[in-house]
Amino acid sequence: MKLQANNEPVELESIYRPKNILAKQRTSTHYVVPITGPIGEIYEYGDFVSILAQAGEEDHVYIQLSSPGGSLETCDYLCRRMDECEAHITVEIGLTCAFTASAIALQADDWVIYDSSSMIIHSTSYSLGHGKESDIRSTMEYMERVNREWIERTYSGFLCEDEMYDALAYGTEIYLYADDLRERMPLFQEHRKQCKARQIEEIMRQWDQQKVA
Repeated sequence: MKLQANNEPVELESIYRPKNILAKQRTSTHYVVPITGPIGEIYEYGDFVSILAQAGEEDHVYIQLSSPGGSLETCDYLCRRMDECEAHITVEIGLTCAFTASAIALQADDWVIYDSSSMIIHSTSYSLGHGKESDIRSTMEYMERVNREWIERTYSGFLCEDEMYDALAYGTEIYLYADDLRERMPLFQEHRKQCKARQIEEIMRQWDQQKVA
């Protein structure tokens, strides 16, 4: 994985200033992270995870994403690290952004959408393998729940209820093109803002109840 970081001065003070003025200089770092090809194992993204952990509020992480998807476990791990990151994250959506790659894209704060950008969303693919009937049934129930909760958690506010139902019930692949993405992304951002506002309200309500108790 190739990484690029550029230091960009944000605020510079003139050297000619009164002695009683305190001057501060702030710098920001712009990270460029290409994520291409299938989403592999977690250990393959150590450098990316380190950037997400170290980047501060003044920094910017720019992800060049072009991937057919891959490991759901790795996707979930990277999405959690992106959620924890203090920096502003922008994802450039490439020609191919499918399955788990679409989930990584939706974890960003902003997006760059080209005319060639596209997204394919579908439910998890898995094999039950061989074993006792009871074990296979338990595995199937487990994967069905993981799949359902992942789709609902990831695409709520981005897909409509009918689209999520079709993806879960019939395994329908949902194809979105540049025009679709440009239309949906602002609505998705607004949905996330409303969800965060409700979460803050719920936390404040719980605090108030604890104070009364």
